[in-house]
Amino acid sequence: MPDRLYLDHAATTPIIPAARDAMTRALGTWANPSSPHAEGRAARSALEQARRAVADAYGWGGETLFTSGASEALAIPLQRAIPPRRVISSVEHDAV
Repeated sequence: MPDRLYLDHAATTPIIPAARDAMTRALGTWANPSSPHAEGRAARSALEQARRAVADAYGWGGETLFTSGASEALAIPLQRAIPPRRVISSVEHDAV
C-alpha cells in the first residue's frame, strides 16, 4: 500500500506507466491525420487504432471522440443534442 493517499483527482490524476508509454510512442506520430502525405496517413492510422482500442476496451461500437479535456467533452453533447433553449443550474460545471 502506498505511503501517501492522493485525493486531488478532480484536478489531475497521476498517469499509469502503460498510458505514459503509449503516449510517448504516439508523440512520435506528429503529422496531421487529415493530411494525404505518408506521415499524415500514418497519423490517421494511429488515431484510428486508438479509437478502436478505446471502443473495444469499453465494448461499444459507436463513434469514439477524443477531446482536449472535460470542458470540450461536456460541450459537444450539449451542442449536438439539446435544443438552443436550456435551463442550467448554478452547480453545473462551467463548460455546461
